[in-house]
Amino acid sequence: MDALLADLTKFQGDFGEGGIIRFIAALLIAVAFGLALSATYRFYYRANEPQDGSISRSMPVMAPAITMIFWLIQFSLPLSLGLLGALSFVRFRTPVKRAEDIGFILILIAGSLACAVGHFLNALVLLGMVLLYSLLRNNIGAIAMEDRATAILTINSEKQINADSIQKKLKEQCQASLVSQSTKDGIGSFVFNLQSLAKSKADAVLKVVSELDSDARVDLFFPENQLGA
Repeated sequence: MDALLADLTKFQGDFGEGGIIRFIAALLIAVAFGLALSATYRFYYRANEPQDGSISRSMPVMAPAITMIFWLIQFSLPLSLGLLGALSFVRFRTPVKRAEDIGFILILIAGSLACAVGHFLNALVLLGMVLLYSLLRNNIGAIAMEDRATAILTINSEKQINADSIQKKLKEQCQASLVSQSTKDGIGSFVFNLQSLAKSKADAVLKVVSELDSDARVDLFFPENQLGA
């Protein structure tokens, strides 16, 4: 019995030179960090903007995995070099389309590294800064910048509408520039770029076109979700 306890004590002391208890605690804290960052990710984009749900769902899984990798390599230089060579073959098979998503992945890696080396307060401060920025982005930033973005407006009308008159009306709401116009089978088609269009004025733009032709087919959209939350 004494020999078994001695072996167990030696195993615990040698395990990562930090003890198995500390190792399990680091993994649990990493899972908590991943869950918190996942919730922050969803809050950052909120419900009215499309988001990649797989990134959010994978954070609680990736955090302990990354923590364990850094835990293993921090005490062994040969192992760290070997893992570095092995991980160099890892590539993103699906492109990450938004820079914000890459930013959240880097934050996840940084927080997991902090958990691996026992700097839990650093991970908490990092998470708090991201949450604070998300609050400012979704509230104060929305008021100050009015969620302005470049939009594309397309109009198809059977009436003889002059492009200059449409552009003049649109300039009351935002900066509008004519991209193209054409006429086919008696239907006039117009494409406008609306620069610095506020989200709150989208309905006003549609109303302007409706005043010129209530039966016109109108499409207003923001390429690549530029409008934001």
